[in-house]
Amino acid sequence: MVSQLSTSEAVSQPQKKRFSTHGLRRLLVFFTLPALSVCTSWSVAQNPNFDVLIESLTAIDRQFMADQRMRVERLANRLGRGLTGVADRDLDTLQRILDERLVPAEDTLTLQAMGVVFGDLLSDHLDMDWVVYRDHKGRSRALRYRQMDVYLFPVTMISRRQEGGSERRLKPLFDHTVRDTRLLLPGGKWFQ
Repeated sequence: MVSQLSTSEAVSQPQKKRFSTHGLRRLLVFFTLPALSVCTSWSVAQNPNFDVLIESLTAIDRQFMADQRMRVERLANRLGRGLTGVADRDLDTLQRILDERLVPAEDTLTLQAMGVVFGDLLSDHLDMDWVVYRDHKGRSRALRYRQMDVYLFPVTMISRRQEGGSERRLKPLFDHTVRDTRLLLPGGKWFQ
């Protein structure tokens, strides 16, 4: 170390800074608390004793689903069509995508993208909202009717049928799903 030439504080040698334990504690709290909250929610989800956990869609879920809708929109564009949000027209478009074999039965991701569009149509028809549904089998995106325990899992409705070789048409599947779900809703007996 060089000896100090001046006794004035204004011109003194700079002091070496020590790493304070206070700063270390702050860093530890900053990184540990978020990690603990993630671990806690993960452990709740992994606990075999819980039945079902319902959460809102995350930003990542919303972005992923928007990307899936765009994937189906591109397929519809190849047919000279687009997605309109009108159930009969969009169901016909989805059916044509399947009929013209634009998506192979092994392309689960694209078939599930079609399931998201199918789910959007169900959501509009039944006044249901997209949620994250967690149970002992894992995490799924589902439709839920208000705060009731009425759920639909449209993301896999098309993919599972296609992968299994089913030739069931989408319009009857949609109509049956709407009819059966309405019976579970308040006032459902009036829909019979």
